[in-house]
Amino acid sequence: MSTLQAEASKPLKKMQECNKCRNAGFPEQMISFEKTGEDAYSGKVMWRLLDEDGQTHIHKIRPNAENSNSFPKRKRIADISTVTDIEEAKKLIRSGWEYKTVFPATLANIPHYVLVKRE
Repeated sequence: MSTLQAEASKPLKKMQECNKCRNAGFPEQMISFEKTGEDAYSGKVMWRLLDEDGQTHIHKIRPNAENSNSFPKRKRIADISTVTDIEEAKKLIRSGWEYKTVFPATLANIPHYVLVKRE
């Protein structure tokens, strides 16, 4: 009886379409992920994006004006307000404040409405 010596083949990497490139108008940019390490402090795994040829993936973007509005920049928060009265919260919303959340924060379970104002 004879045995065959076979070299273990490297498993094929799973490839998937890059969402960021697709959203920028460049579909079918296939990428895979390579584990590069782990953050000792947080325990979070760090990954590197790879193209089909094994090179580091660089996201494709369109530098023209029509694409610049597809991802609007978020405005910086200038002020935060917590109010207990729903009517006061509605008044702030009408004046340009943005509703974030509500939570019971008092012993009487009176809800506090959290609103933010952006610059």
